[in-house]
Amino acid sequence: MLELLRQFLRAEDVEQSSDRLLVAVSGGSDSLALLHMLCTLHRAGGPTPVVAHLDHGLRGAESAADADFVAATATAWGVRAIVGRAHLPPGTTPAEARTARYTFLATTALAEHVDAVLVAHQADDQAETVLMHLLRGAGPAGLRGMRARVEWSEWAAALIESGQAPPHGPPLLRPLLTVSRSELAAYCADHQLTPRDDPTNRNLHYVRARIRHVLLPQLAGENPQITAALTRTARICAEDYDFIQTMLADQWPNLIVEQQSDKVVFERAALMSIHPALRRYALRRAIAQLGAEEPGLAHLDAALHLIGGQSGRSTQIAPQVTLVCDQQTVTLHLPSALPPPGPQLTTPVTLPDQGVVPLANGWQCVVQDHPPVHPDRWWLGLAQRPAAPLQLRPRRPGDRMRPAGAPGRRRLQDVFVDLRVPRMLRAAWPILTTADDQILWVVGLRVAAGIAASESNQATMWIGIVHSATTRQE
Repeated sequence: MLELLRQFLRAEDVEQSSDRLLVAVSGGSDSLALLHMLCTLHRAGGPTPVVAHLDHGLRGAESAADADFVAATATAWGVRAIVGRAHLPPGTTPAEARTARYTFLATTALAEHVDAVLVAHQADDQAETVLMHLLRGAGPAGLRGMRARVEWSEWAAALIESGQAPPHGPPLLRPLLTVSRSELAAYCADHQLTPRDDPTNRNLHYVRARIRHVLLPQLAGENPQITAALTRTARICAEDYDFIQTMLADQWPNLIVEQQSDKVVFERAALMSIHPALRRYALRRAIAQLGAEEPGLAHLDAALHLIGGQSGRSTQIAPQVTLVCDQQTVTLHLPSALPPPGPQLTTPVTLPDQGVVPLANGWQCVVQDHPPVHPDRWWLGLAQRPAAPLQLRPRRPGDRMRPAGAPGRRRLQDVFVDLRVPRMLRAAWPILTTADDQILWVVGLRVAAGIAASESNQATMWIGIVHSATTRQE
């Protein structure tokens, strides 16, 4: 086991005596064994361990005694111990306690200028994690479980986003993921170590405790090697996930039209050309780059269905992230990327063959013979140039149109209701019509059947409704 740890540290390039490792030690058998092995390696010229322990304050005198035990053990073994106290309120969930613990580890790692942070998760923890994700429903990203190495940008993401930590820092390492809980307990017994016991780990109120003490023993009756089988599953899924991410990285430049801090714009045709699984991961990557919470499978499936359907529709794919599917683009944006609520028009406007017509509130109509840099739902490429000038006008009572991809004619009132256009914007919403008042386009919302060019290079005329705060015009 000691040699396994030495090889792991060598592979991570943190095995030298000049390297400093922050070790999370709870006082239980797993972390105590890890600290003991690190101290053994240190005496033989290995890296210097620094102990970190957070007293969550959830078990009163017991948790305080755990903190004292860890500090005393570190002193006896000749290493520094940094003990933090969180004073979390009663009823704190395991997830909230974990957040507090990792925040403490990240801030301590920065203060101590360490080269890596080590935690003592082992093979049984990995099996429990895989089962927990499986019960909730997961793909390769979830079934890969915990990883042996997690970069700072991921494990300290919350602190980075809040401005409490820099973008670069030490990785989080898990050197014991191939070692079982029983092996670590045997190591403690062999070296006369007396770990602390946390009764919370046996509290069946928590999902992980039920998986550990109820579900896994039941599954072991079917497969005595269930822990090894689940850790193999995690390793295979991790490799599959890495392969998918490599494939996505290769395709990413071909998929992206525009990428900013508050929006990501895909080329719709390119997105549709890749495998649905890769398409799903592309959406997840875009959402992650926007700094938003990862969506559930149901939201991703709804988004994929929308992308493969009619244009001009939108859906909420994640908290604070809206997906808009236009004729040629798929845009994921945060609220900050939204232009003003919508263009408004009180009197009809005749459009020139080419040029710019100012509208109200910073909006303008652009008519040009070439496609815009970023075509989206606010641009329409006409399949045929009209014989007479087009016009923009407000909506009139009784207006109807035949939307592309929909059977029959529809009242514009129904279109506005279906698309949840605010009532106060409907009366003055611009409508593009021919000289004989045939409705071609409810601007930004619906295009009439047979009007739009099927390919951007086939359009004879482009009409865009753009706002001065955006960069849609070329």
